[in-house]
Amino acid sequence: MKNISKIKKIVKSLELSPNDTVFEIGPGHGELTEELRRGIKDLGIQAKIIAIEKDEKLADDLRLKIDDLGLTNIQIINGDALQKLPPLIVKLPNYRMTNYKIVGNIPYYITGRLLRILGDLKKKPKTIVLTVQKEVAERITAKPPQMNLLAASVQFWAKPEIIDYITKESFEPPPEVDSAIIKLEIKNY
Repeated sequence: MKNISKIKKIVKSLELSPNDTVFEIGPGHGELTEELRRGIKDLGIQAKIIAIEKDEKLADDLRLKIDDLGLTNIQIINGDALQKLPPLIVKLPNYRMTNYKIVGNIPYYITGRLLRILGDLKKKPKTIVLTVQKEVAERITAKPPQMNLLAASVQFWAKPEIIDYITKESFEPPPEVDSAIIKLEIKNY
């Protein structure tokens, strides 16, 4: 995403705090990763970012960028977030387990599967902020009688809210559809 004001809004929505572990899904070229890093630095907190990127070249490029900056609180993992995320969460130390968050400008085709995986986690994140297709965000936040199965399943374990909308022109290359930033506050947390 090239729209820095929307990226800043995503980071602000996470409400970063000390000892957070932030899992970023699909960091791509690192625009959101960089803003997360700035947010952590500006707050003077010792949070950790674990970015999971499926594209090996993008992961390597981002790793080099992080290494060049000498950053130790950012880890880049190459692989499929749908497979890598659950075991990484289980391995979190107890003090980090209470304050982990998930963020990402995710590939739209994984939205449903990702939300099912997150819904099935025994220890859910405190907050999830995702960029998803606009129509999917509107379905997830729908109330009865417009509510569908996806909305019902997500609203069982989280309170969804659309934070903002993003036009397709905010991305490079632009997708065919507009997007929305959706925040999921986990229930009974």
